[in-house]
Amino acid sequence: MIDTGDTKNGNKRKLAFVVNSAAAFVSHRLPIAIAAMEQGYTVQLFTGQAGSTRLDSDALWTLKNIGITHTRVGFRSDGINPLVESWGLLQLTIALWRFKPDAVHCSSPKGIIYGGLAARAVRATALILAISGRGYAFTSADSQRLRRAFAAMAYTSMARLVFGHRNMRVIVQNQDDRTDLLTSRFARESQIQLIPGSGVHLAPLLEADIDKKSPMVLLPARMLVDKGVLDFVDAVKQIKDRAPEWTFVLAGAADHANPTSIPEKTIESWEEKGLVKWLGHVTNMAPLFAQASIVCLPSYREGMPKALLEAAAAGCAVITTDAIGCREAVLPGESGDLVPVRNSHALAQALLLLINDDARRRRYAVAGRNMAIAKFDVTSVVSTILSIYDEMLQKG
Repeated sequence: MIDTGDTKNGNKRKLAFVVNSAAAFVSHRLPIAIAAMEQGYTVQLFTGQAGSTRLDSDALWTLKNIGITHTRVGFRSDGINPLVESWGLLQLTIALWRFKPDAVHCSSPKGIIYGGLAARAVRATALILAISGRGYAFTSADSQRLRRAFAAMAYTSMARLVFGHRNMRVIVQNQDDRTDLLTSRFARESQIQLIPGSGVHLAPLLEADIDKKSPMVLLPARMLVDKGVLDFVDAVKQIKDRAPEWTFVLAGAADHANPTSIPEKTIESWEEKGLVKWLGHVTNMAPLFAQASIVCLPSYREGMPKALLEAAAAGCAVITTDAIGCREAVLPGESGDLVPVRNSHALAQALLLLINDDARRRRYAVAGRNMAIAKFDVTSVVSTILSIYDEMLQKG
């Protein structure tokens, strides 16, 4: 049971979430916030500017209905203008000072850096940093190397200050990020907790009938180069004629403010050529996962991709890359297959193998569902995180 008794000033405990965008919060942290509110916490959300107008519009509607106060400040998830970013950090610090949180829970790259700096400035009792990937700056890709290098250098220098908080816990989603934190000496082993993913609401996904899948391959992600979308489409070009009855579907927004966003006109041209079907942003993915026989995410780097965990729960065979975060979302050769990063030929071969092997797909589907039930239930994840809050606030 979480102790949410009175703090020193006689008020209920206050919990601040700092994330890049409202959409990112709603998709990955909302269950934690709701559970904290049920335990008596006062919760507020602080974000930068919207990464996607469509996604954030939906997220703000959700927040309003639930009753979570949201404050938006000036920084941007893709921003590198020092004046704009500094102003956003100052705004965030002032907003947190007014709220006076006991605990600050930060996620997403900018959320961690700016939220961590602001939390130290306002002397928050506890700081929780949820690392779910390192973002654009640290993603392996050939494009925009100088810009990525500059962003990585700035991130690392500011991170040294953030990770110096006296009462800090770092939540990681994979072993690679845990090892990286220890090697770089950002955190001690006692400060790091591995929680595999943000959790999945299993019930609607478990309704999917493994034996009534459609001949569909689904890529569920924002339309970014770093998500492997170009590699996926190139792989489809290689196998489309050998799998004429199969449909290749993209589900994700294309208006996201990210340097690697793929223009809508490019995606529409793929549709015109009959290569893929693009659905745009899909609010409720469960029915789509229920239809898909194969879910493919050839991403360059992740924390622990929620889409693959949901796909596993829905009984989909999975193909993903042998990249940080992605590789831990499957049991290779049991629930899915791994392919090299940025290798469309290997991806095409893996897709064709699964398309032509009904028994293999079903075997992967059953194993993936069992793994999701055992490891990724959102109830267990939320309970663990609430326990972290309680422990840290008692210690602080």
